[in-house]
Amino acid sequence: MADTACDRVFHVQRTLASMDGPSHGPRAIAREAGLNKSTVHRILNSGLAYDVFVRDEAGKYRLGSGAVGLGMRAAAYRFSEAPQRQILARLLHEANGMLCAIESLTPLTAARRRTEQYVARGGVLAEPGVVGDGFMASARSLRAGAAGRVLLSGLPATVQRAVAVEGLPTSLTGPGYIQDPESFLRAVGDAASNGIAVSREEVRAGWCAVAAPIGRNVVMGAVVVAKPCGDMTPDAAEEIARTREAAARISDLLAEVSAA
Repeated sequence: MADTACDRVFHVQRTLASMDGPSHGPRAIAREAGLNKSTVHRILNSGLAYDVFVRDEAGKYRLGSGAVGLGMRAAAYRFSEAPQRQILARLLHEANGMLCAIESLTPLTAARRRTEQYVARGGVLAEPGVVGDGFMASARSLRAGAAGRVLLSGLPATVQRAVAVEGLPTSLTGPGYIQDPESFLRAVGDAASNGIAVSREEVRAGWCAVAAPIGRNVVMGAVVVAKPCGDMTPDAAEEIARTREAAARISDLLAEVSAA
């Protein structure tokens, strides 16, 4: 509940970030936030000077680059990578995976993901048909794979629809790639509802993956474990449980840093 003036400022910012579409008028934002229109209008105009909000020619508002800058600066003070690697190594062992990774949205490229950190069994990245270091370091589409759907599940519906109709070359997809945009959007909805996504040969033939979201109220990233489909347990039950546990541990680490 936005009880104080400071509460209302942050509430308006969070509300605007959660609304579908690139920009919105003060009345729509106020209605969504449950606040008085004049209060919201005053907050929006005050934020213009700090580039937290931007007003377009139609008089509608969107988040400005100042908000992006705050997020990037906050990320610069994140916790040491050592605990992340330990969690990934544990997941690799417990889920009998071949590759485990933490993936996130790229900060300056719309609807793309990148690998923040990964652990893999010796030589797996050099095997034929398996992605290599160059691929892992690149900005990639959210359209294929379990991690892509998990990350996309936290984005507005407009972005989800744009990604759904994005075409990928066959070199970046496997036989299990979800071709139909509507089927893909339903799978994104399932990832949001279930807090998990399972992909079967979507990116590479013979390879399956399970991904779970990092973050408590906002999807900040995804933990993913990949392995040959023939090694998956029935219904991927064991992999799902282990991946959820790993994502929860990383989410707890983030919460500890935020509270520090």
